[in-house]
Amino acid sequence: MKIGLIGLGRIGQVHLESLGAIDGVEVVCVSDINETLCQQTVNKFNIPTYTLTYEDLISDPEVQAVWVCSPSNFHYTHVTSCLKKNKLVFCEKPLEINSEKIQELIDQFPDIDKRLMVGFNRRFDSNFSFVKSNTQKIGKPTILKITSRDPQPPPIEYIKTSGGIFMDMTIHDFDMASFMVDAKPISIYATGGVNYNPAFTGIDIDTALITIKFENGVICNIDNSRKCTYGYDQRLEFLGDQGMLSAENEKEHQATFFSSTGLESSLCKDFFIDRYIKAYSIENQTFIQCAQKNIEFPVTAKDALIALQLAQAANLSLKQNKVIHLND
Repeated sequence: MKIGLIGLGRIGQVHLESLGAIDGVEVVCVSDINETLCQQTVNKFNIPTYTLTYEDLISDPEVQAVWVCSPSNFHYTHVTSCLKKNKLVFCEKPLEINSEKIQELIDQFPDIDKRLMVGFNRRFDSNFSFVKSNTQKIGKPTILKITSRDPQPPPIEYIKTSGGIFMDMTIHDFDMASFMVDAKPISIYATGGVNYNPAFTGIDIDTALITIKFENGVICNIDNSRKCTYGYDQRLEFLGDQGMLSAENEKEHQATFFSSTGLESSLCKDFFIDRYIKAYSIENQTFIQCAQKNIEFPVTAKDALIALQLAQAANLSLKQNKVIHLND
């Protein structure tokens, strides 16, 4: 399969590394508005050509599938253009921050589940996928607990354009909750505050707790923090009436030193690229396999819509300090 990639920032580089290791895949063109970065990238990955305009890449008849790794506010435009040109598309999250636009995309392209995959990479992490594939062992599921904490708050410039913590950070956890529970969310309550950077005040929060109730009775609690001094904290517990499944943090190493004064272990992995590098690889391989078999992708526009709607409802809950009933 011949691939084009739009957006050569950090996440674009991660995907290029991953795609280069997949048999039968060739990246034939990349695009970015930064020509120096384009030149460096084609040299690094031995890519035949680059373009400064995404339209040229999408119009290239050699390109069969496009990876959209551009800044978030361009995702919808780039994805729509790709679909209109009959390209298969992988799009990093978020697909769009307007739920009506996502619904329009779903309505416009009836076969979109076979043409577009959205990049919620945590679904492909081996720890979380093990929990998902073994949920029947816990019997009737009752409580899902998700912890997601970043090592350091992002720059205030990022915060001003990201859509806020629920849109740029918790949205992964909203998708994970929907993925694990596999039921319709019916209500959500969110609370939070500013604890680390006073400059966030009035713009965003940096600490949050969210509770979601699902139609099947499961209650999900999500714990977010923009700062975590011991690394990138990513954990999950799923409790049922017959047992519990747990996915723990990945550390730099698994060894522990025991002494009379206590225990010593390594810190958690530093950030998402270290923690989820294998998940990105599995995610890309899954896209290729589904495309070759012409079957539906495992993460669809509908999944992106559900996660976005939960993020919007969480924002509303925070502002109004009340439970938001999603059926309303």
